[in-house]
Amino acid sequence: MKKNVMMRLACFLLVAVLISTSAISGTYAKYVSKGEGTDSARVAKWGVAITANGDTFAKEYATDDAVFTEANSVISTDKVVAPGTDGEMASMTLSGTPEVAVRINYVGVFDISDNWVDGNGTYYCPLVIKVNGTAFDGRAYTSAADFELSVNNAIAAYSKDYPAGTDLSTVAADSLAITWEWPFSTSADNDVKDTALGDAAAVGNAATVQLTVTTTATQID
Repeated sequence: MKKNVMMRLACFLLVAVLISTSAISGTYAKYVSKGEGTDSARVAKWGVAITANGDTFAKEYATDDAVFTEANSVISTDKVVAPGTDGEMASMTLSGTPEVAVRINYVGVFDISDNWVDGNGTYYCPLVIKVNGTAFDGRAYTSAADFELSVNNAIAAYSKDYPAGTDLSTVAADSLAITWEWPFSTSADNDVKDTALGDAAAVGNAATVQLTVTTTATQID
């Protein structure tokens, strides 16, 4: 009798263990999936440099006459322009290889005073402005405002866009170069008009010319 009780107890414990093991196994069983991604980056290179070259106007200008023994044909205490003089108004050198697309934008403010007039008070400006080789002759216009607008529009036209990775030092043809000239003795009639400008300067009514060029490099979004 006691043996049967022991056998029943053993069977009961075995069943209990099996049931408990099954319950625990069911509690801890699960699916597990795992994924991970990582990346790193640095700031894209910019490094664009813009250099303005040259002096626009001068106090002294070298002579072009081989017979004239003096080194300079024009000498002044101020920066001046005169018949037979010329110079470089602006030259912009670009450099850098940005890793982003870039826009080079030029804004020119070419300004001549209202007293560029002949002896009769009529507009007359003998200056020839060249923007990347394209000439704008002040004598071809009927007003200072029209002359200024043509030059300023030509400067703005050289604004360009470049793709990422462009070596800007290789785009010299697109970069801005402006020169000026006052031609020497183009005609007897113009000599009279040129002289009127010089006489006006001698009595404190000198005509003036000024150029400001702003060059901006901007990332294109």
